[in-house]
Amino acid sequence: MRQSIVAIILGGLLLFNVTGCTSTQQGQDPAKIKVELASEPGAVQVGQKVKLTATVSGLDKVEGANVQIDIRKSDNSILPDTKDATSIGNGQYSVDKIFDKPGAYSIYIHLYQGDLHITKKKELQVS
Repeated sequence: MRQSIVAIILGGLLLFNVTGCTSTQQGQDPAKIKVELASEPGAVQVGQKVKLTATVSGLDKVEGANVQIDIRKSDNSILPDTKDATSIGNGQYSVDKIFDKPGAYSIYIHLYQGDLHITKKKELQVS
């Protein structure tokens, strides 16, 4: 009986010590991250050079963040075109693109920062 009590107490102390010494790091909350997509010019035409700009907000820190913009025809009739975006400051990342076919496009914005990977989907109409 006495050995059982000692074992329970030692087990409890060990558990307390293990959980008390671990540090829980507060990481980035993915739900706080918002992404907006803008095109310049606003009305996208076939054969015209377009600047796509993704504006990322809600990051705890912007250092080390990388963005890829993945452009797909909404009906999946063409292969995806993935481009590494260039940071232009203030949480904005841009790529240039010339669309060769009209229609609806799905734009996937991939945000990478350390172990974090978030993807946001936006729609774009090309005429």
